[in-house]
Amino acid sequence: MTNSIQRSGSNKQWLENKAVMGMFALLKLLPYRHRNWLMGATLGSFLGNIIGYRKRIMDNLNLVYPEMMQERKIKIADKVLHNAGRTFIENMYPAEFQAQNSNIELWGSGVDELFKANEDGRPIMFYSGHFGNHEAFRAALFQRGIRIGGMVRRMANPYFDLNYKNMLDINGRSGPVFEATTKGTLGFFKALNKGAALVLLIDLAVSEGELISFMGKPVRTSLTAAKFAIKADALFLPYFSMRNPDSESFRVEIGAPIEHSDPVTMIQKATVSLEKRINADPGNWFWIHRRWKHLSTK
Repeated sequence: MTNSIQRSGSNKQWLENKAVMGMFALLKLLPYRHRNWLMGATLGSFLGNIIGYRKRIMDNLNLVYPEMMQERKIKIADKVLHNAGRTFIENMYPAEFQAQNSNIELWGSGVDELFKANEDGRPIMFYSGHFGNHEAFRAALFQRGIRIGGMVRRMANPYFDLNYKNMLDINGRSGPVFEATTKGTLGFFKALNKGAALVLLIDLAVSEGELISFMGKPVRTSLTAAKFAIKADALFLPYFSMRNPDSESFRVEIGAPIEHSDPVTMIQKATVSLEKRINADPGNWFWIHRRWKHLSTK
């Protein structure tokens, strides 16, 4: 995606984009660490309450962990909101983020197979959920000579959507990034089939898909990542991009690959790997999403 993309919207959307981008320009005047702390603290306090994020997190936690002490849920919600605020501002300046995180730890049982697949030119279909900051994963792999691409959804404001997608290129350090449209999906698969290393996140609500248990609740889950891995003979590999307790640094775990079988079985196994990571560190997962919107949460 390049600056040549043209988008049009309403005058209101144009003004909203100008206001948001102006705010980011002002925030960039602050030192990197201060800026990120400010966004985390703001979303973790009054802003998270105003826009309803805290309530949504608590609703999801109450649904999934009904026996958990309320005090712990509040602490998890605080961590989620702080992570979301920091992630948001970090992702608006991905090149600066990479410069500030120049030595991200990469570990896990799938690291050797990752590098072997890359050396052999084999396609890699990564999957994950919304943990920590996804850009830490891309930074960690770029530092080791691997460009990671993926797929993104179009945002409601077309002007901000264009700005955001241009930022994803990270001054040429990114792999190919596709929009979640029919054309984009086709381009995504073609790139994977030619040997690219790409990512799909499997923890978002979808209107269609297989009913698979996630955190003890049935949810519609896309099988696309597994189907593409099978068709392209790609290594099907999990990663977990986790923010460390200092709130500033990251560790990226590469999990054991899932063997090819049928798409439902592969996604079921992938979902279990996500659940284990969420249960181990629930504050690092993005509980703000309406993953169970068809149930009791709003």
